[in-house]
Amino acid sequence: MKNLWIAVIALLLVLWSCEKPTLTVEEGELGFSVDTVLFDSIFTTFQAPSELLVVYNRTKKNIQISRVWLEAGSSSEFDLIVDGIRGNDVQDLVLAKNDSMHVFVSMKSQQRDNYAQEYLAFQVGNNTQRVLIRAFVRDAYFLRARLTSDSTFSGFFFTRDTVLTPEKPIIMDGPIFIQEGVTVRIQAGTHLFFTPYKYPFSLQDGTRYYAFFSTLMVGGTLVVEGSPDFPVIFEGSRLDSIYRENPAQWRGIRFTRTSERNHIRHAIIKNALVGLEVDSISTTREPKLYVQNSHIRNMGAYGILAIGAAPNDVGQAPAIVMENSVVNTCKQHTLFILAGGYHEFYNCTFANYNLLGFSRRTPQIRVSNYLETPTQYLVYPSVTQFVNCAIWGTEETEVIVDSLPGGNFTLLNFDHCLLRYADDNEVPIAPYISNTIVNQDPLFNAPRMRDYRPQQGSPLIDAGRDLSQRFLDDIRGRMDSLRTLPFDIGAYEYYEIE
Repeated sequence: MKNLWIAVIALLLVLWSCEKPTLTVEEGELGFSVDTVLFDSIFTTFQAPSELLVVYNRTKKNIQISRVWLEAGSSSEFDLIVDGIRGNDVQDLVLAKNDSMHVFVSMKSQQRDNYAQEYLAFQVGNNTQRVLIRAFVRDAYFLRARLTSDSTFSGFFFTRDTVLTPEKPIIMDGPIFIQEGVTVRIQAGTHLFFTPYKYPFSLQDGTRYYAFFSTLMVGGTLVVEGSPDFPVIFEGSRLDSIYRENPAQWRGIRFTRTSERNHIRHAIIKNALVGLEVDSISTTREPKLYVQNSHIRNMGAYGILAIGAAPNDVGQAPAIVMENSVVNTCKQHTLFILAGGYHEFYNCTFANYNLLGFSRRTPQIRVSNYLETPTQYLVYPSVTQFVNCAIWGTEETEVIVDSLPGGNFTLLNFDHCLLRYADDNEVPIAPYISNTIVNQDPLFNAPRMRDYRPQQGSPLIDAGRDLSQRFLDDIRGRMDSLRTLPFDIGAYEYYEIE
């Protein structure tokens, strides 16, 4: 047996010694994942995200790469990390046969509204291959919060009436505050980007945390003056393709207790944690927040969070009035009404189809008339009306009425709506609906592509109540999309889809 093992080992040594070593050569063609490293629009003086270039060796020999460099040299607008090595001129690399390496390209531009373009070069022997790098650089206004020298936090404050114009994009970096009594108007076509800002804070026991997300905190008045052709857009600052429709990139817009007379028209609010958060009731004879012809989508938690918590009243006017708007694709609720309050929704579409990898298991609309504290449950007055609204999604129940035993809604009504629900909740929904279509597919044109126009034959068509005294248009706000009698349900009036 011992002699047998010696023979086997000797044979293996012979076979190993006969295997030819892999050669490293200074020749061969490299392959690339793209022929152009393209940055989407980036902003001056603002660190853009890195773009990835994958370099392949598809030959059967190791390739000696003598040099990888940016041809613009010291004047380059870009920075490189080549196979883990940081530098804009990296030499003497070996790329193994049938292997690849990563090159990360980043940019920080000082230019103004210009194309930045140059070549990234790879030299193998006498052969030089080039990959184009191209970026469009945009000048922008920056509103920045600050950490002071003693690590206390200081946001950016609007302390006087201000008009924001579409002349340049506006980058909001950290919490931005509109003080009580101050009005900020945002003109049509203005584009606001919110960075994924985070700042540190410590608890008394020394535990260190980070509070995330830039946000717009409205203690005064916000007036958004978008138009059908030039909406006002609120979104995250990451413009690379994988982030264009990703949620939770910034905190959202919050209206505090002191805020009043806010108006949002023709806006797109996307990719935040909570799109609109409205705290408390209206203290005037006008709605605290009036939303028209707007889109709210891709939220990491809620599209709209409305917190009433007024012990004796629901306010002189609704806290939220929303018309001709779409709220869709939220990880938890498109609408969460917490602790009562007074709210009205007309011809709105609420749609949640578990896009973006969401695995939602909660109804998209939750209407609650109480607040849970550490010691008790507090019940509040609640008035909520849905008229001509479409509420549909992937869950069997998309509306839940959340009321404590013994707690009553002052008024809750789904009038001329279409909604999806299985009435097996502790609080049945049936007593709160009238002239409403239940559990019929609305036949949206392409809901997984966020197209909520009704198809021909949709039950939404001509099933709504006449609201012509309130408005005549649909969400598009154009003369070619005027509503006809009887109104359709949802944000879109039916027109033949070409």
